Amino acid sequence: MIDFHTHILPGIDDGSDSIALSLQMLRALAQQGVDTVVATPHFSALNAAPLDFVAQRNAAFETLPKEAGLPNILLGAEVAYFDSMSHCEDLPALKIGDSDLILVEMPFGMWTDRMIEDICAIPRQQGLMPVLAHVERYARKDQFSRYKGWLEDQALFQCNAQFFLKGLDRRKALRMLSVGDIHFLGSDCHNMAGRAPNIGDALAVIRKKLGEDSITYLNNTMHAFLFGEGV
Repeated sequence: MIDFHTHILPGIDDGSDSIALSLQMLRALAQQGVDTVVATPHFSALNAAPLDFVAQRNAAFETLPKEAGLPNILLGAEVAYFDSMSHCEDLPALKIGDSDLILVEMPFGMWTDRMIEDICAIPRQQGLMPVLAHVERYARKDQFSRYKGWLEDQALFQCNAQFFLKGLDRRKALRMLSVGDIHFLGSDCHNMAGRAPNIGDALAVIRKKLGEDSITYLNNTMHAFLFGEGV
């Protein structure tokens, strides 16, 4: 299983603040059946140039000791949307591993048509496929339903594991997964306290409500987009 959205690299954003904490998070994910972790520290164009950020991210990754039994780590970023990002020459430096995927965090306020047109231009301008992070946050504000038609075939959608773990959200999450509106699952873990790794809990809910086939489908979908093949 893949955890597609994490903040496990030490000392680079508001996630893990130490190597010891990063290792705790990785061990917890391994116990939950995760074999691949996508490290997606926050990137803001207001704070750093893409290539400078990549150098800092890679340095943080190199501080992690190799430990048997831990998940494989793919390096990426959670890229805060910025104006005209589809024309940013260095945007490909922020993609996930060797894939053509780039994780984009949309604004928490109302989206505009111009923003969505910019997102939809990324495949054409950059040869990258945007993945909108924690789509459940936008679904609650009806942003997702308003622009879903625009984004089809131009973007993919990631949700957080927590979406499957709370009341009415759980029903919406299961429905979105069952109709193919969720392509990636991530814990969005930042620590071992309030935002701990919880992929295992979400998988338990999916298994109970939708069956093992839904987990297999989700895992195959993530593998196909990340590595070009199913499992």
